[in-house]
Formats: sequence, structure tokens, C-alpha cells
Amino acid sequence: MRTASSRILNTIDFPFTGENPAEVADLRFAAQAFSQLQEDRHFADYNLTKDLDPIEAPTQVKSAEKSFTIWPAIRGEQIAQAYLVSLLVKRA
Repeated sequence: MRTASSRILNTIDFPFTGENPAEVADLRFAAQAFSQLQEDRHFADYNLTKDLDPIEAPTQVKSAEKSFTIWPAIRGEQIAQAYLVSLLVKRA
């Protein structure tokens, strides 16, 4: 998942030429947030060496809320569908 999300963020490999720039920005935000939130959740679940930062939690919640707000607006777009496929298919 991190690899697929990182590829979408790469503007050289995925310039999304001809696509709506606002939709591209929304997809990139959602992909970055999805990857970061999963990484943060894994850290919280499995790393007991550091206490969680209560100040950081509201920021993470806002990021998740924004992603859930963005997704319905872009989910039918071809670039969003391609992102979903990239989450399922391992790149050779």
C-alpha cells in the first residue's frame, strides 16, 4: 500500500497530464493520508517504546475526515480507479 501510494505522489512517474488538477490534488492528498494513517496506526499498535502524542491525534483525525470527504467526489474518476487497482496489483 505504501508503495502504491508513494508512486501516485511521484509527479514525474504520474504527472496525470490532461486530468483535472483539483482531482489530482485530491487523489494525492487521499493517497498520502491513507498511507500515513496506516503507518501511524501500525506504530500505535506495535511500537510500545514511545508514548503517543495527544496533540498529534486531532491532526490525524482531521486528515482522515478530509480523506473521507474527498473520496466520494473523486471515486468515479479514472485516476481514482487506477489508484484502487494499484493497491491490489503488485507492480512488476
